[in-house]
Amino acid sequence: MSATIRDVAKYCGVSVSTVSRVLNGYTDISEETANRVFAAIRTLDYVPNDTARMLSKKNTRIIGLTIPDIKDPFFSENAAGAEKLLQENGYQIFYGNMERSGEKLLKFLQQARQMRFDGLIITPDEWSEELLDTLQRISIPVVSLRRRPPQSSGVPFVDNDHYRSAMEMMAYLTGLGHMKIAHIMLPTCIGEIRREGYRDFCRIRGIEARDVRVDLPANKLDQAKENGYEAMKIIREKYPDTTAVFAGTDQLAIGAMIYLREAGLSVPADISVVGANDMDYSSLPWFDLTTISLNRTEMGRAAAQMLLDIIENRRPHPENLLLGSTIVERGSAVRLLSGEAEGNKDGKAV
Repeated sequence: MSATIRDVAKYCGVSVSTVSRVLNGYTDISEETANRVFAAIRTLDYVPNDTARMLSKKNTRIIGLTIPDIKDPFFSENAAGAEKLLQENGYQIFYGNMERSGEKLLKFLQQARQMRFDGLIITPDEWSEELLDTLQRISIPVVSLRRRPPQSSGVPFVDNDHYRSAMEMMAYLTGLGHMKIAHIMLPTCIGEIRREGYRDFCRIRGIEARDVRVDLPANKLDQAKENGYEAMKIIREKYPDTTAVFAGTDQLAIGAMIYLREAGLSVPADISVVGANDMDYSSLPWFDLTTISLNRTEMGRAAAQMLLDIIENRRPHPENLLLGSTIVERGSAVRLLSGEAEGNKDGKAV
């Protein structure tokens, strides 16, 4: 049986509180007593319970970080960026895989309160009234990563500038000569922002907006592939002369590519396809997808830095942060040759 702190205290002939104060570095203990305690710890092979010690202090130096879906590589890169910066500053991360469950998130927040976490980085799928109410009651500094909370919540956030990145992708496609560009909308709040950027660009440039939304889930790869497949089917039926498709995510783009292949069309020879998020598999030769890179690791670092600034009182009320993005050029989008912009009646290049 392992030795306990009571065993150490009894061996030394001191109180449990004295042993605890030695372990926690208090200076009001004599050097002789401290040496006796450390000698007893070595003799009895006592291993202190670090968690219990941290919970006895005002600051635990533990940060809670929620991951919507641990199988999604997007969020693992967010987490890696946050963890590295926090560890560099002497903090530990306590992870929670939410599996896109609002109930699990509420339980995680309660656990954070019980364990007295110093701060939280959360990525909720939905800002429910119950969640917002719980965040007000737990009295723990919170930063939202990639999810924009209601302004009234007072929760600061770090996200990408999805509106600007959509405008930049549209500028990229029109720069290749495409003027008949369809958009497959991601059915989420982020998707709404990207759609707004797409539509505003079309309005400013005087080109037809061809945005399609399919009311199917798109958070997981299999669901998103089905969504993109159905959306591409609608585009081919409604806008057969489309020369380029801007999908709201890489997963949606892959679904669109599957439909096009089954329809006997080639990407990019017959139609260009681009996405957003730059998932790891998007660079595989089967897809070779031109896409928007959201600098996921930097997002995590920025959220962690914002939280530390709040905890350490450098910026108690930080401004929300929108990070830029970059276009990763691959082989799924090409420049239209002279005379191709109009296309033929079935939508193939001429």
